[in-house]
Amino acid sequence: DGGGGPCPASGRQAGGQAAAAAGARPAGLALVQRAFVHSGVSPSAPSAPDDLAIDAHAPVGGEQEEEEAKGASLAQDFASATNVAKGEPSAEMVTDYDCNGDGIDDCGAWNYQMGMCYNQVYCGHKYVFPDATLDESCRCRRCSDAAFEGTAFGDGMLQSPLAANAPFRAESWGTFRTWANHMDTCAPWVMPKDDESLRDLLAFAQAKGYKVRISGAGHSAGGIVTDGKNNQVLVLSLAEYTAPGEWEFGMHDMPDGSKRATVNAGWTQAHLYQKVRPLGYFLPAQTAGYFFQLGGIVANSVHGGAYNAGFVHSYATRMRVMLYDGSIRVIDTEEEMRYWRCSFGLLGIILGIEFQLERRYMLQMYNVDKKLESWNAEEFWKFIKQDAEADVPADVVQEGGSQGSQRSWNGEYFIDFINGKDRPTIMVYAQKANNSVDADFDGELGIPSDIEEQYRKIMAKRVKDDWHGMMSWSEAARRDGAPPIRIADIDVNDMLRKLRHLPMAQIMSNQAIVQIPNMARGLSRKVNDGFFLTQSSAALAAAYFVHPSKGFEAMDFLRQVQLDSLGDREFIWNLPGEFRFIKVQDSAVLQPVPPGLWFNAQMISFADLAKNDQSWKRAFKKVEDHWVNKLGAKPHMGKLMGFGEMKHGEVQPFSDEYVCTIYSDEQKAAFSAYRERMDPEGLFATGLGMKFLAACP
Repeated sequence: DGGGGPCPASGRQAGGQAAAAAGARPAGLALVQRAFVHSGVSPSAPSAPDDLAIDAHAPVGGEQEEEEAKGASLAQDFASATNVAKGEPSAEMVTDYDCNGDGIDDCGAWNYQMGMCYNQVYCGHKYVFPDATLDESCRCRRCSDAAFEGTAFGDGMLQSPLAANAPFRAESWGTFRTWANHMDTCAPWVMPKDDESLRDLLAFAQAKGYKVRISGAGHSAGGIVTDGKNNQVLVLSLAEYTAPGEWEFGMHDMPDGSKRATVNAGWTQAHLYQKVRPLGYFLPAQTAGYFFQLGGIVANSVHGGAYNAGFVHSYATRMRVMLYDGSIRVIDTEEEMRYWRCSFGLLGIILGIEFQLERRYMLQMYNVDKKLESWNAEEFWKFIKQDAEADVPADVVQEGGSQGSQRSWNGEYFIDFINGKDRPTIMVYAQKANNSVDADFDGELGIPSDIEEQYRKIMAKRVKDDWHGMMSWSEAARRDGAPPIRIADIDVNDMLRKLRHLPMAQIMSNQAIVQIPNMARGLSRKVNDGFFLTQSSAALAAAYFVHPSKGFEAMDFLRQVQLDSLGDREFIWNLPGEFRFIKVQDSAVLQPVPPGLWFNAQMISFADLAKNDQSWKRAFKKVEDHWVNKLGAKPHMGKLMGFGEMKHGEVQPFSDEYVCTIYSDEQKAAFSAYRERMDPEGLFATGLGMKFLAACP
């Protein structure tokens, strides 16, 4: 629809006052009304059909200034509203546009320059028939509900700490959600600035009877932080936190000649590597992407692709923590560190971490890909041992021979089953270090000459968060994990939603294999630190640990399921199968698998190409059932898991019947006893972590 008037073909009537105000402005984007995400407001009228084209009238010239002034006025009115400050909304006055019942519309204005509603913390885009303009579709989010009065969800001190003159110093970051929107809650999300602010926030929460949960950058898939069901939960983040002295950052020598670094737990790996990489130092294990808060990493089972390294938390040697009463301790004995590693935020707030570092004076980032002659265990393991030069024992399995050089210290593997069928293409993004690098490698091997400037550019890059607007990549990564990749300023996941009826699955699976080497080469030239992702699209991911002898069987079953989905009208797998190796150490009470070499199999896919959420959840459940029940797999604790069929037949992840089975009774008892000592009042005792510790029904 290119015009500015009604669209008789769709049966849509002309809009109301907002449409009249828009007048005859030139038409802008069509089909965007239903494309913008992160609203969550419950519709008050039936939604329009998927093929309904809605006009978006973009202001031009002086009208743009008028729109900006209107949005700014709304935001100012909202910030000064006394009812919000006091957390006392009037249920009778709350409307789609007046979020707190103070008689002032907080929503109803679209920011055409930014491509989102003004006042994003409280307003989201939600089309309700017969909205005629984007302004009309800017409604209050579902969390502005008078029913939350007297709870953490409705507490004005937490919604707007500065405006409400709260007894703690913190910024609001809206309401907690996970990065890929697996959980989108009404729990207020606040960012205290320092130790005093954190201490004041804990005292405030205890006085109010609230529970406190600690978030990282929101990349865990489940309700480890909170599932949003308990309206007495508030979430705090260290995204704006500054630590004192060396606990912000410091490096020191150890008696054995090694180096260690102390670092703010609210930093990401990028912030740490900006400091240590120019000096030639690295963590022994690292992830594919930068954008995870360090505190979240060590409180979970996060790992990389290092053949002889374990979970990243294994290399945390000391922690500075705050307990329930605001007291601060340094955890420096291995006995206690075993409880704090992989502790899911159930013990207290991890403020700072000391990490073991290792020196790499040479680093080679490269990839190897191959179209297999056939799909069988011999070809599969031959690629791993010989082509990928994986540093795994030659006798880990009989297949693949014993001729590998074992010169690669790190490998992340991807297999394009969708396009390859009987001859899939397999690719490894690999790394070699120090004496193992190839002498004839055509690329960066050392420390790039302008590495400090390149890190500065990565950190300073302007990115767009569809919830909060423009900010630096550094800010976005610490706050909620860096926004999804954008193409021509369009969120990749939004684009996929529009194209879900097209044959996109094969294209997406192939492009993952093609683009990963390109991204790795780009970052190798700039900083050569081993990472290849600064941003990522929001894909579904579930990962499981199996014995290496069952690695081929795990990937073979995933291949069968993916190929069976071709032509399915509800869900087609659309990303490669993925796997890595990890050598788990005995370093945490709550690590999901015992020490030893493990094969980590991962299924990934975009949900946007599915007919609905049940389509992809049933597909994931089918793979999980086989891996867990037939192969004895254990889950990665920060990803999707536990797909169970509910009483009405729907499938949902994180079923109570599954998550209680991951840890043994001995692990549960040992950790629970220590948790009760650290948090006797149960201030942090809620979320999925407590379900991990629960007795099975």
